[in-house]
Amino acid sequence: MSDVLVEAEELLKELPDAVDRRKLGDQLRKAVIALGTADRQIARIAALLELSRIVGFGETVDQHAALEDMKECAIDIGAALEEADNEKQLRLAVYEYENSLPRALSALERAVRERWRLVALARFQSLIGIGKLLTSMNVSNNLGSRLEDCGRRGMAASSIGAAADLVTNVKGLLAELDTLQQERAAEISDDDVGIFINALAENRATLAMVNSKVHEWLKEHSALERLGISLR
Repeated sequence: MSDVLVEAEELLKELPDAVDRRKLGDQLRKAVIALGTADRQIARIAALLELSRIVGFGETVDQHAALEDMKECAIDIGAALEEADNEKQLRLAVYEYENSLPRALSALERAVRERWRLVALARFQSLIGIGKLLTSMNVSNNLGSRLEDCGRRGMAASSIGAAADLVTNVKGLLAELDTLQQERAAEISDDDVGIFINALAENRATLAMVNSKVHEWLKEHSALERLGISLR
């Protein structure tokens, strides 16, 4: 009987370690399932960083802080997952991965999308009105309608779902914009009307440019009511 008790006592000593190993094994299985989204999260981070560079995000204190918060969160969680050697550490690391990282990414994505919305407002909104004006001028190759279409797509791009898709769309739009602006500059003559239209498309037009010839052209094309005045 005493031998049985001795064996039981030895087993009891080993039981906590066995339980810990079982818990760690269970948590490892949960971690593998949770980290099945890692490739998608990495792609999202890469897309947001690329979009940040494209739209000049990170120049203000708040923008820089949003970027740093996301980077630090991702680095800390990666280190915690890599260094975890017991069930508790691994469970906490997975919790942070599933909760803190998505929050940091969502906060950054909202801020970057807002920055793109402002860039689009500055660079694409005017194309819609300019496109209509050039259409009324019967500029060749449907330049007016193509400018208008590009402007509308630029303004709508911020609602595109996945960050990676938004980056692809933004890069294409900016390349298209540069091409159209070069074509526009080449198509419109360098007289007073052309100078005003070009300046208007580049958001640098002033009332001083609206001489009698320009005013008459705008009136002739029913454009006076389409144009507004903004202070710099």
